[in-house]
Amino acid sequence: MTFFKKRNFLIILLTCLVFQMQVYAQEGVVKLAQDEITISLEDMQATIRNCNNLNVHSKPNYASKIIANIQVGELFTVHEQVGKWFNITYQDVSGFVFWNYVSFIEEDITENSNLIGNSIIHYTSSDNRDNNINIACKAINGIVLEPNAEFRWSDIVGQTTAKKGYLKAPIIVNRKVSTGFGGGVCQVSTTLYNALLDTNITPSEIHHHSIGSSYSKNDATVAYGSKDFAFYNTYDFPIEIEAYSYKSVVCVNIYKFD
Repeated sequence: MTFFKKRNFLIILLTCLVFQMQVYAQEGVVKLAQDEITISLEDMQATIRNCNNLNVHSKPNYASKIIANIQVGELFTVHEQVGKWFNITYQDVSGFVFWNYVSFIEEDITENSNLIGNSIIHYTSSDNRDNNINIACKAINGIVLEPNAEFRWSDIVGQTTAKKGYLKAPIIVNRKVSTGFGGGVCQVSTTLYNALLDTNITPSEIHHHSIGSSYSKNDATVAYGSKDFAFYNTYDFPIEIEAYSYKSVVCVNIYKFD
């Protein structure tokens, strides 16, 4: 092997090692490869919100035929998101409903299930906020914590910069509403915290919004360099975090990892 080939090989090797260190920087913390992560809306139960009844359309647009009508309190099954619409099944009818009228229902935690904690939080949607929330969800999705390992938001999600794809959206600074890159990521940290409340895990560091939160009474705010969110896996088995978002909703599940 020539000198130049050796040098190029070493550069590639070092690049791979650095990438691994970024992913596995914390002892006992692993992020699953994308092909090991399965996320789906399939068969999530929901009901309606912001209305007394909801029309089900044959296609994902208001101009399409109305094929059913859902009343308050009735349940339906959500299968997938199509733009700003959800493909659903209501009774024996398959159709589409607009996202703003869908309220997801948290899955029951049973003794025989690997699910040990979950939370679904609805928020006021906007394009920039939706983008930021989606990026933060992807950062924590697939994280596996070994027993006694620490989850620390600032290490895993990090700073919300434009380089990472974050956009400007409303944030709270010193009890006032302002704008900043990453506005909305607190919805993700808050949903994760609410999922933890189902478990035996207590946060080792947590901060609350200075003027409260409109989307949850149990909030967990984060601000890189000043306010972090952290906890240890106090179980004797590994746990996996699953996080995903759609327009106006953040879902976080915590599983016993096999």
